[in-house]
Amino acid sequence: MTHYEDAIELTSPVAAALLGTPGGRVVGKVTLRAYFQRGLETYPELHFHLEDVLSSVNSVMLYYTNQKGTRTGEFMELSATGKVARVVAHYGA
Repeated sequence: MTHYEDAIELTSPVAAALLGTPGGRVVGKVTLRAYFQRGLETYPELHFHLEDVLSSVNSVMLYYTNQKGTRTGEFMELSATGKVARVVAHYGA
């Protein structure tokens, strides 16, 4: 969790489903930790296979598949200190 800003913002359809939040928005490091914990409880076999990492100015995009074979792209915007300030998750079929 140290690589996230305290005011991290994550938007994900999985967060919407697991947390029952219509916009799928998770705000703050404490809430993000709780979301991750809920995900691990819901999907005990959770694992990721990193396919690619794309970089830009102040951001990275991780492209991976999960234990179900779902393709995922996570856009991560970095703060001036190099920590993750915002994440937007995108899921394929």
